[in-house]
Amino acid sequence: MTGPLRAVALLAVAAALAPGGTPAGGAPGVTVPAGALRVGQRVLVGLDGWPAGTVQAEVCGNAARRGVLDCATGAATHGQVPPTGRATLPVLVAAPPVACPCVLRVRTPTGTASAVTDLALTGVDAPAVAPTVPAGLTLVRVHAVDRSGPRGWFGLPGELAVRITLHNPGAQDVTDPPLQLTVGPPGQARTIVAAPALGRIAAGQTREYHVPVSTGTAPFGSYEVEGRIVTPGRPVAFTVAAARRPWGLPVAAAVLTVVSLLARPARRRAEDGPVVVAAGVSTPPLPGG
Repeated sequence: MTGPLRAVALLAVAAALAPGGTPAGGAPGVTVPAGALRVGQRVLVGLDGWPAGTVQAEVCGNAARRGVLDCATGAATHGQVPPTGRATLPVLVAAPPVACPCVLRVRTPTGTASAVTDLALTGVDAPAVAPTVPAGLTLVRVHAVDRSGPRGWFGLPGELAVRITLHNPGAQDVTDPPLQLTVGPPGQARTIVAAPALGRIAAGQTREYHVPVSTGTAPFGSYEVEGRIVTPGRPVAFTVAAARRPWGLPVAAAVLTVVSLLARPARRRAEDGPVVVAAGVSTPPLPGG
């Protein structure tokens, strides 16, 4: 095709693309020719609704999920958008660094405006990207029991043993995520507990932690321990309860009551004193009687 005919063809394609690029709501839009494209092919891309200035268009694999890591940024095409917000940009279809699904990503240098459209691309020979698991931890199990011993039998300050099992499903290690713990009656766990360091939890590793939690004087009832682990992904939060049974108090009260009842008759006898009866004694008559 000669130069003038090629220019006319490109202008015709541009005219066909531009009207279809207007997105609803005025957001930046991008359109590409229909059908399969191949690496090394130059195509006209329609832009509509863009701010005036420079834009960058780049071919990306992996649906651009990881941003520039998935895009052929080194072979990106740059162009100018006039104040009308509409432009036609000739783009060289470069090979993305990773396998498809492929897209064409257009953005301003500052990233304030961007748009992505699917790209049916053939001839891509690039490594696939394994699905990424968000960084973070999952709570496998949490359990708490009262370990106060004889002190707890009488409602004295004691200790709860909290066992926490965590798993790291991600591909990266999680190091020393902050652990926050509070303890108190149900719904009122406001006393801060000195939480231990969790250390490093390797990728794919499951670790178990035993955390002692001090408690104050408690009657019959339950304690709750609330925890929160702050990780790069979604924080882990949990609440676990443990019942205290200070049965030594009613037993001691019952024993004291029985002892008091048994001691009562003996006390009465001691208060009455001994009774002396004199037998065979006569009183002589008074004189003149």
